Amino acid sequence: MAHPFLGQILGSVLGGGGPSGLGGLGGLGGLGGLGGLGGGGLAQPGMSGRRGPLDAGGGRQALLLALLPLAMQWMRSRGGAQGVLQQFGQRGYGQTASSWVGTGANDQLPPEAVQQVMGDDALDGMARQLGVPREEVSQGMAEILPEVVDHLSPQGALHPEADRQLDLGQSTLQRLLGQLH
Repeated sequence: MAHPFLGQILGSVLGGGGPSGLGGLGGLGGLGGLGGLGGGGLAQPGMSGRRGPLDAGGGRQALLLALLPLAMQWMRSRGGAQGVLQQFGQRGYGQTASSWVGTGANDQLPPEAVQQVMGDDALDGMARQLGVPREEVSQGMAEILPEVVDHLSPQGALHPEADRQLDLGQSTLQRLLGQLH
């Protein structure tokens, strides 16, 4: 199931058209409509014990936006988009992962699959960093990963520069989030 908010962000930072296929910041002007994300609206790393708007009404979009660069970083650490697809395939989710690359609808990824592939340590680290429960991280990653792979494969195959796009998208999002604090 496509997620419009993630699609807008990913289309802006990973591309989704254009001859080069590489993203830019063109569509990020619309992110001003995220409401309470400015002025410290996202949980800060290292602030364990302090709850922020991510878990106190800040909204699902804030969580997804905070998780997105972490998801991209995790993907790069696992061999990029191709490596992530292989890992999901090895855990029995190959058909699901293949749907993200195809031109049709993306099959939903259950949070349990994220837990199996990512492992407790990675999920716990992200949860601590964002100040949210691990279950929220699993659910968020289950929404994000299919969307990221989908944007890296606009014609039904992984873009040849998919890993470069991940790097650029991750650094762009980190800059953006830094400006919101």
